[in-house]
Amino acid sequence: MSRRFALVLVVIGLLAGAITAPMLLDRARETPATSEAANARPAMWPHPKPTPTPTPSPGAPKNGEAWGWTQLTPRGTVIRWATTELPAGVCPTVNYTYQGMRTGHQMVFVSGPFGTQFPTTVCRLPVPDGATNAVVQSTTTNARIINPANLQLPLARWQAAGRPRPNSIVAIGDAGCEVRFTNPALDQNCSHDWPFQPLSINAAALSRPELVIEAGDYVYREQPQAANDATPGCDMQGQAADWDCLVKDFFRPAAALLGQAPFIFARGNHEVCTPGIGRGAEWFRYLHTVLFSNNQCFTYPDTPTQPVQINAGTLHFVLMDTSSATPGNDFVLDPQEVPLWRRAFDQVNALAANNPTQDYFLISHKPLWMVQAASSTTVTWTNPTLEKSISQTALTALAPNIRLVISGHEHLYQLLGFNSSRPPQLTVGSSGSELNTAPDDSKVLGKVVDNQPVRKSISQDVHGYLLLRDQGQWHLTFHDTSGSKLGPECTLSNGATKRLTCV
Repeated sequence: MSRRFALVLVVIGLLAGAITAPMLLDRARETPATSEAANARPAMWPHPKPTPTPTPSPGAPKNGEAWGWTQLTPRGTVIRWATTELPAGVCPTVNYTYQGMRTGHQMVFVSGPFGTQFPTTVCRLPVPDGATNAVVQSTTTNARIINPANLQLPLARWQAAGRPRPNSIVAIGDAGCEVRFTNPALDQNCSHDWPFQPLSINAAALSRPELVIEAGDYVYREQPQAANDATPGCDMQGQAADWDCLVKDFFRPAAALLGQAPFIFARGNHEVCTPGIGRGAEWFRYLHTVLFSNNQCFTYPDTPTQPVQINAGTLHFVLMDTSSATPGNDFVLDPQEVPLWRRAFDQVNALAANNPTQDYFLISHKPLWMVQAASSTTVTWTNPTLEKSISQTALTALAPNIRLVISGHEHLYQLLGFNSSRPPQLTVGSSGSELNTAPDDSKVLGKVVDNQPVRKSISQDVHGYLLLRDQGQWHLTFHDTSGSKLGPECTLSNGATKRLTCV
């Protein structure tokens, strides 16, 4: 090989590298980074590529309604947009400030209308850490009504303040108005006895969270036509899984919180794929960490339902899809399901090993340890199948840096603490739906679940939300729908022993 020819090859190689590097960087941005858990968790699916979308015609009449909100996802902060405006396919521009520069960014088209069930254009926009002041450009949308009305979309305030993690988190769950297929005598009066909207307003104004966790189960209108606040689009049998019912049961009453802070959304058992009763396709179109279209729906262990890690600075969340766990009976051990969920908890622990010195919260719609009822001699626990699955993992427990478990599903508030390496279980299924009767806490203390006695039990059958505050240690309080603190304030100790002190 001549020296001149070798030099040519070197130049060609350098040019190829210059071209390939950006391509690889773009690909890395579109595909989630693999973690140390890669051997336990299948690689995630590719992200949709950005595609240009049309802009509104000047002078076009305003029509339809748009909803914008912010989510934390495994890929970081993402602004979401769903609009019924016509013409369909238009994605607006969002202005935000980043590294001292204020620029506009057109959102990326994800999906268009799907019949009458989903009459929406859905768009997304990833936002870099440290960005501030995200505002929708009103001239880039035809929507007549825009939510939030001030066009401002909340971003991560802790990053702008130079703090390592959020210092205030609100957790809610099971918030919709309950209108049942069976026992209509137990239906809620959605016009007068459904407290989710005032809860949202007061939690946003008084607790001012920097992050909101929604523990799942969004729409409870199994018979929309039977609700006493039925409106067109959510007033006929068969519309329970339609966009209008999601707006009515979640987006509209949650508007104050959606305008206050980014959300993390868990999937509940009302969002399963079962035809006729599940809203799984709706979940994957609007609320999942990565959005799908064409009525796609997945069930664990399908790849899109694997546990994922979501970061809020140095605070990390593992989002675990337990929507399909123990569909027959939450209170009976199902040995056939144990290997499936053991694998899921091994994945959870592998994710927590990514940052072993930092705090993780596990979010699972179905509680891992929870008391439905208690007497002097016996306790009714939920969920023994998930509990057994944890005990059969490689660690025989949850990873030591998982500090809390946050769940919903059971319609009450309950805190269970073990004063051991096991994390406290917080159940927050109390934000709107018909409530269950809380157990007698005095009869729960000392009862043993999976070889550990309960040392703290605080239960409330009152509508409300959980507030977590970071003051060097995590402080936990339950608040009713007016925003008033109800019951003691508990402090979670740092260190290997997760001790709760409540006053």
